[in-house]
Amino acid sequence: MPYFVFRMASVAGLPECLAEAPTYREARSILRELRAREGEAAQVRMVFAANEIEAADLLTQPRTPDPSLYGADD
Repeated sequence: MPYFVFRMASVAGLPECLAEAPTYREARSILRELRAREGEAAQVRMVFAANEIEAADLLTQPRTPDPSLYGADD
């Protein structure tokens, strides 16, 4: 499965696919280059998925917080 690099668009929150890489190292270098070029405010994300549609879907789904990060609820 490849790695996909997306820019999170401010309009309607739809991600825009910028690149696809077969290995993590290649995707990481693309990601770092884009972030350096666009500045820290750029919302560029990397995701590991079977195809571009699944990757975009994963990026648009809300993430639930991990309860173990907040300690026990005794």
